[in-house]
Amino acid sequence: MSRKGTAGFRSPNHAPRPKAIKAQQSDRPDTPKPGPTLSVVDRSVLRSGLSYNSFVRLLIQSALSRLTIWSQADLDRLLMLSERLGLDPLNNEIYATEVTPENGKKVRIVFVVGVDGWSKIINLHPQFDGMKFVESAPGDDELPLYIECTIYRKDRRVATSIREYMYEAHTGQGAWLTHPRRMLRHKAMVQCARTCFGLGGVYEPDEAERVSSALLNEDNRRPHSARASSTEPISRAMGKPLGTGQLKGWIQRSA
Repeated sequence: MSRKGTAGFRSPNHAPRPKAIKAQQSDRPDTPKPGPTLSVVDRSVLRSGLSYNSFVRLLIQSALSRLTIWSQADLDRLLMLSERLGLDPLNNEIYATEVTPENGKKVRIVFVVGVDGWSKIINLHPQFDGMKFVESAPGDDELPLYIECTIYRKDRRVATSIREYMYEAHTGQGAWLTHPRRMLRHKAMVQCARTCFGLGGVYEPDEAERVSSALLNEDNRRPHSARASSTEPISRAMGKPLGTGQLKGWIQRSA
């Protein structure tokens, strides 16, 4: 596949242009050529060191595996966030997950960074100058009342400190029951990093679950009017899941 066949992930019904038709008829290199006008897709493929075929297959199996439907904009946002944060979507350092509101409303997609991804963001930041945690004395349940994370920056005289309290963060589910201290420490680290480095638009896994519940409650309270989507989704909800061959074929037809 050539660069023109994948750039932008345009809609499948987009009318082909003459230049794109000629490109499809010619031999397609399996990797893009470096240049000043590479798309976010091409840049992602080049950074991975893989061929287009391998990149698309692994992307479907990793960062997109939790989705049943996605659009061009969702793919672009995932790859642009990965590029901006220096994360590898093929290794699930960042991935997309969906929130399905009740009553058949439109699926919402959020982007999640795992604990390893947050740690990578912090350690790769050029101004990062160290981090420490302080755990409070235990409460009646023998768990700490709070954990405080402090991150130091080379370009600031005052460090950033954030406290996360157990009674506010504990959900009583999943890993919070088996590893509450570790979960609270991760929560404090993520919130401190977000404040210290100005990170937005991404969530940590526990936070994504809370957002999902909040969006469901919001949809139940607020009426919605029917609106047409500005981008046509790529769906694997109908028939077999969208595989590498189908996605590659759609990319070629979109040229």
